[in-house]
Amino acid sequence: MFSNFFCLVIVALTGTAQQTVPGNAVAFTTPSTPLANQTLIKVAMMIAQNNTDYGLPRKNAALGDSVGAIPMALEQLWADEILPKSVNFSFQWHYGNCNEATAMGRIYKDVKEFGADAIIATPCMDVPPMLGHLASNFNLPMMVWGQSMASVLASSNNLTYPTLLNIVPNYKYMASGLVSLMQYFNWTRFGVVLQSDSNGVSGGCNLFARDIDKAVGEQSTVSINFKARIFNTQTSDLRTIVNGIRKRARIILLCFDDITQLRTFALSLFDGGLKTKDYLYIIPDNDLLLSFNLSRLPLWKQGSRDLVNLTNVKDGRDADAETIGRLAFRWHYDITMSALSNRNYLGFFGRVINRTRDWPFYCPESDCGNVANGSIYSLLLYDAIYNYGMALNESFRQFGIRPEVYRNGTLLAQNNRKPFMGLTGFVTVETVKNTRVFVLSNRNFDKGNALQIFMQFAWVNGKLNVTLRNASSVMWDSHGGVIPQAVPPCGFDGNGCTVSVFELYKGYFISGIVFFVLIIGSSLFIIVYLIHSKIVENRKTNLLWQIPFAMMKRVKQRQLADRQSAAERSHHSLRSNQTNVSALTNSTMDSLAQSKNFSLYTYNGDKCIVCTFGSTTAAAPLSVAEMAECRAMRLFDHENMNRFLGLSLDGPNLLAVWNFCMRGSIRDVILSENAMVKDVMFIQSAVKELCEGLQFLHNSPLQFHGRLKSSACLINERWQVKISYFGLRWLKSPQKMQAKDLLWLSPEQLRKATDGAEINVAYTKWTLTHCLNLHICLPFPMVNMAPCWEEGHDSEEDFGAMRDLEEMGRSRSTVTRHAAGATRGRNADEIAYLVKRGGLVPLRPMIRPALDNLHPELIHLIRDCWTEAPNERPTIEKVRQRLRQMNAGQSINLMDHVFEMLEQYANKLEEEVQERTRELAGEKRKSDILLYRMMPRQIADRLKIGQTVEPEQFDTVTVFFSDIVQFAALSNQMRPLQVVNLMNELYTTLDAIIGEHDMYKVESIGDGYLCVSGLPKRNGNLHAKECADMSLDFLKAFHTFRIPDLPNERVRLRIGLHSGPCVAGVVGLAMPRYCLFGDTVNTASRMESSSSPNKIHISKATHTLLSTNFNGYLLESRGEVIIKGKGVMETFWLLGHAESGTLPAHNSHEGQSMAQRNAEENEREMYRTYRKTMTGQDKDGEQQNGDEQQKKQQQNGGGVIY
Repeated sequence: MFSNFFCLVIVALTGTAQQTVPGNAVAFTTPSTPLANQTLIKVAMMIAQNNTDYGLPRKNAALGDSVGAIPMALEQLWADEILPKSVNFSFQWHYGNCNEATAMGRIYKDVKEFGADAIIATPCMDVPPMLGHLASNFNLPMMVWGQSMASVLASSNNLTYPTLLNIVPNYKYMASGLVSLMQYFNWTRFGVVLQSDSNGVSGGCNLFARDIDKAVGEQSTVSINFKARIFNTQTSDLRTIVNGIRKRARIILLCFDDITQLRTFALSLFDGGLKTKDYLYIIPDNDLLLSFNLSRLPLWKQGSRDLVNLTNVKDGRDADAETIGRLAFRWHYDITMSALSNRNYLGFFGRVINRTRDWPFYCPESDCGNVANGSIYSLLLYDAIYNYGMALNESFRQFGIRPEVYRNGTLLAQNNRKPFMGLTGFVTVETVKNTRVFVLSNRNFDKGNALQIFMQFAWVNGKLNVTLRNASSVMWDSHGGVIPQAVPPCGFDGNGCTVSVFELYKGYFISGIVFFVLIIGSSLFIIVYLIHSKIVENRKTNLLWQIPFAMMKRVKQRQLADRQSAAERSHHSLRSNQTNVSALTNSTMDSLAQSKNFSLYTYNGDKCIVCTFGSTTAAAPLSVAEMAECRAMRLFDHENMNRFLGLSLDGPNLLAVWNFCMRGSIRDVILSENAMVKDVMFIQSAVKELCEGLQFLHNSPLQFHGRLKSSACLINERWQVKISYFGLRWLKSPQKMQAKDLLWLSPEQLRKATDGAEINVAYTKWTLTHCLNLHICLPFPMVNMAPCWEEGHDSEEDFGAMRDLEEMGRSRSTVTRHAAGATRGRNADEIAYLVKRGGLVPLRPMIRPALDNLHPELIHLIRDCWTEAPNERPTIEKVRQRLRQMNAGQSINLMDHVFEMLEQYANKLEEEVQERTRELAGEKRKSDILLYRMMPRQIADRLKIGQTVEPEQFDTVTVFFSDIVQFAALSNQMRPLQVVNLMNELYTTLDAIIGEHDMYKVESIGDGYLCVSGLPKRNGNLHAKECADMSLDFLKAFHTFRIPDLPNERVRLRIGLHSGPCVAGVVGLAMPRYCLFGDTVNTASRMESSSSPNKIHISKATHTLLSTNFNGYLLESRGEVIIKGKGVMETFWLLGHAESGTLPAHNSHEGQSMAQRNAEENEREMYRTYRKTMTGQDKDGEQQNGDEQQKKQQQNGGGVIY
């Protein structure tokens, strides 16, 4: 079912002409020519609705991605003034595929019913020839585009298609050029492999194959030697085709409509071995995709992101495809020399899609909504319309704009000769054949994957000209610089040449000789290399253990003493349950200081233990075996073996350098006051680690220690046991063993009286036994602990008792329990003699376990290791096995145990820290409360963080002064303790009132109070109100206050208030105070001193603030009063507040004696006399209270600063 669409739109381009540059926008307006004077040309066309209508999805030339080029070409024709603006077009188009019958019927109907003036052919291979006959019948011009490359359109004359306007290349010229290429390189034979459909009719490769056959048949120098069709690469037997090529062709034409199938076949060629330089593959561009897409990736690159997504196969064989691709030439029409190649063609394709949705097609969203890129064939459609416009221009110029002119296809075809630069290159149409002239190119990718033109074939005046663009050596780089031959010199099967046996098997002969030489050379090289490597390695290893004496620095005795004192100080600073590392180090330093053969040095900044073995001048040079032993010892790497650093051979003495272990030896640890050795875990871990070290030593080249003892078993900072002082037998042999060292030898070694070089392996367990015995036999005060073999412990009688027991034939266990006493009072030589003598009950140390939780099996193991007969003692492997059985089900990890102890201690410390922190926080709160009571919170917070409090100016504050009337007289009537109680009750009452108001108590001196409001936190004008309210509350509290010790006496209070500016700041360092400065403070003090008992005296400034800003205060003018230092001032009384009423009436003389009252009357009389003198008036009505405050004012002079 085909839908018919018709659209008639008249458009014109106004303004200056614009170039058709892809991506530029073109503005449209209503044509200036009146509609009555316009010429409308009707164009009929048929196009696919989508690309699948052609059956080849990748050859996109459908409505949505192509027809937008038509209005763009028309706009350019109008802009270039090739067509007048009065000429307009309307289009009638149909959806359809490449079916000839359907296309003929639809176009015929458009010509008859629509009155079409021109035809645009379907962009297919087979339909345009049929439509060409229809156009010739009606003498209508027909334009072709897309893949209309059929050779029939390029006829030898204009009689077949006289109305054809053709700018599309054709297969005929491509085939002729290909034959010329064969002739140029003298290739007389070639093969053809083409992709075909099931019937072998449709498709570009089928049409091209026909033209190849015709071109080959027209001459006699080139022939097709092999031809095969591939219908489906998934089912065809490609191996048969590959074998046929191998037997019959070396120059092969590969024509494929699908790039994916081309790649598949190329991989088949690679698998078949057709990948040598003898083969040349020519890939023609049968659908113009290659011509329009020359910049894309090579064949062997997958997932191209250019105009056409050719393939996205993930087979991982790009390298194989590249091998075939390097042997291939690309044969195509060269349209890359166009203006488009220098422009943004991607922008052009974007405009094509946009114009498809605009005039004149208005493609619906259902057909064009999913189109992403414009078709590459839209370039040909653009040039076809532009060429049609050029023919119309020439025809209009000759005969005018008339229907019989633009409907005359023959006339337009004859005027289709003017060349122009189109988007597909320079367009030139031949006069005779009415076809466009193209240039054929032979290209391929060079080593840098750049596409190079090697040859170009161009028709000039009917003749083919060949142009070489690059040197022939570059052209044949992929073939080793040699032009491949159509027929191999020895034939396709290789049997055409006589070859000798050596030549026939030359590769095998050469390979065998080379292989034999390589085997011998490699063997010699490996032998020499191994010997040289061993020598170099030995030299390097010798450098490791040879330590220059200049790099070592001895730690002197004074430095040891300093470290000892530091360790002692550190020890005293630690708690008793901590791990005392400093004490252990101190013990190690002591043992080093007391030994003449051991010294403490520093090497490369690290501490090390140095053993002295005599002068280097008397020592003989080291032998090869001795140096080998030093190398082996230097390379020892085991966690229970102490690191041997090397020998110093260039110093005054021969020195053996060992790694320093800060906790000393097992003997040092046992003799130290440390809690670790009292732990069963430490004993078990020491046993296990010592056995592991002995096992490693027995399996090493040294095989045994020789002089193993407790002082040779060191402990590092991680509490790991490390066996030290092993090896170096040639240095230890000349040394005479001391008597105490004999105690570490087995009985049989003592009997041989050797130096211990052949000590029994299993008996070295005694070292561990002795360490455990030392630990178990310790008395409680560990400071006095000594080994069981220590001299002077036992008496002579105990020794005799042991011999008596032996003679009596007691059992071994009974005698052994008494054997320990036999060593009392004996020196080392005597003990060694007793051990060497043996007997029925041999002498052994007494085992008295001090730890209750020590495994009993360990005691039995120790006794087994003390067996007299060497063959009855357990081997080290048996010892390790029995230790594992003892510790079955539990992990012996000393560091984990230490960490657990430290974690428990840390938790305890954390609890203590938290408790102390809580106590500290409580004390801090108390100190903060006390500090906030002494000065304002803002000031105190700044002082706490160390900030400096600068003096600050306040514009207006209200200062409060108060004083108790006749406080001295009251104090004289009470005892001092009563006075203190009275003041405490008064201050407590007043401080509570102050806390209810925004007031800051500056200080209290005796019976006087100084408060202020409005600083350090400003509160606007509220400071006057706060002071007034607090003053009223003070008087109310004093009204009900009674003195417990003087119930008949009343406490009276004078209050003075003044408002004004002042300065506040912190004064002093030892006892800082927050003080006020300024005349406002002095004036407030005068207000208080000139006030009357139980009255509030305020200044005019305070009166103004209260009366202006606040309502309800009862104020009364006192009149003018003489204020000391201020002169005459108008002051006021604050009587109360309207809400609470006036203050209770008080008799100002209550509690006064007659003498005091007379004194006050005299003062008032003196003041009235002064006023009469100053003003001449008697102000009897003015209340002049000559009370005790005025008297105090007259007695005290000067300003007041707080």
